Amino acid sequence: MHGKQLVNKEQIFAMQKSAVSCQMSVVKCPSRGVATLPTVMLLGVMALVVAVSITTLSFTELFISQGSAQSSRAHFYAEAGARDALIKIARNKTYLCATTDCYSVNFSSNGCTLSKDCAKVQVTGNDTSKTITSKGIMNANTRTLQVALTLDTDGLITSATWNEVTN
Repeated sequence: MHGKQLVNKEQIFAMQKSAVSCQMSVVKCPSRGVATLPTVMLLGVMALVVAVSITTLSFTELFISQGSAQSSRAHFYAEAGARDALIKIARNKTYLCATTDCYSVNFSSNGCTLSKDCAKVQVTGNDTSKTITSKGIMNANTRTLQVALTLDTDGLITSATWNEVTN
């Protein structure tokens, strides 16, 4: 048979038995599990990417909500400053405080000194109309409210219009 060997049934059985034992044994099969390490590494990298993405989104959301809360507090401080000026006008109909940021209301110790937790107020106008400008400050957030007042001849407040001043 010109260089070809005939394979008999016993040889085929021995090769099949060898293949089965190779599949059952880790020691005898060097090619078994070759894809396991790259697969595990790929899954690990994917899990790491997902974890980093979730963490980044969480921190971003935290900073956004913190900024929103500080902006709301600045608005409340501006409103409180305007209400304080309304009380001063109700007690003294001729009250004016025309310089910019004429007086301040602290909502924490050294609030305006540290540029946080305070309102800076200005009152301008005449006997029949006044304008209150109140700037609420909370850290880097500043909100400004303007209240336009109309007074009658007795000095009583007849109308008040509240507006937020945007830059």
